[in-house]
Amino acid sequence: MKKRGLVFILCAMLLVAVAGCAGMETAHHKYMMRGAVLDVTGDMVYLCIGTADGAKAGQQLSVHRFEQMTIVGQGRPSGGFHKLDVGEVKITEVVDVHYARAKVLKGDVKVNDVVELRK
Repeated sequence: MKKRGLVFILCAMLLVAVAGCAGMETAHHKYMMRGAVLDVTGDMVYLCIGTADGAKAGQQLSVHRFEQMTIVGQGRPSGGFHKLDVGEVKITEVVDVHYARAKVLKGDVKVNDVVELRK
């Protein structure tokens, strides 16, 4: 009887862990990757922004890069970051709920830059 209860508890814990991992994938996209430039090939970029984020073909997006600030004269990180405007892209195709393709309109867009709707 004790063995059966232990097996039940282990199965329940496994189910909770698997459900938690599925939720982490959604959370990772929503909070960590949203707006990230995933790939740059020539003047085309692949973005982590899709219909779930309100992306539509034809939208223009500002591209930003976050750079770590350094302590003047010491060349070591200060712990802060500043946001640089590095370009602009236009969505050519929304692939699905999470991804889109876009064309670089101007600037030097690189992998790990971040896009946001122009205001």
